[in-house]
Amino acid sequence: MSQDSTFSIRGASSPMLRLWWLRLWSPNPLVRPSDRLEAVVRLVAVVAVVVAIPVAGALGTAAYTDATARIRTGDVTKSVVSAVITAEPERTPSHLLEAPVHWVHNGRPGTATVRVPVHAVPGDHVEVWLGPDGAPTVAPRHPGAAAMTGIGVGVGVLTGTWVLAWLLLRGTVWLLRRRHRAQWDRQWRTLNRPTTEDRQ
Repeated sequence: MSQDSTFSIRGASSPMLRLWWLRLWSPNPLVRPSDRLEAVVRLVAVVAVVVAIPVAGALGTAAYTDATARIRTGDVTKSVVSAVITAEPERTPSHLLEAPVHWVHNGRPGTATVRVPVHAVPGDHVEVWLGPDGAPTVAPRHPGAAAMTGIGVGVGVLTGTWVLAWLLLRGTVWLLRRRHRAQWDRQWRTLNRPTTEDRQ
């Protein structure tokens, strides 16, 4: 196929018209197999982008539901006690303040070293969350964190799918363009090769 024929396809007046010329079922003899392959990749990319929307929504909803259940479970199994700071707070390598504290919960005493506010002094009371075993643990997550988890999963799936589809499309187009340029160079060298009569 000549370079002029290729340019006649690529010089379409609009992207939509060019897509119509390169459709898979086009009987146009100027449409190359590589053009049909490009059309297939474009179709796959479009389908992936469209399908990713409901899939991301479903996965985001599932993540939100799971996070909500875990937060509620944490609220039930954890309890908060008022602990007394028993010594001067000390600054950690990460520039946080920690101090030893003491508490009594259900008649059982407990001690630990926990984070304390900046202006805390010995004798102040701080809240300490305890797990089912009575050991200090992290505070339950805020209910709003479940929504952020669901949104994060949905956006992550959607963005990841769209980026992969774009990379697939751009990579395929780049490879096909490179292959076409190599074919044009070979055809051009063949056309410009001197004949025997020219040498005489």
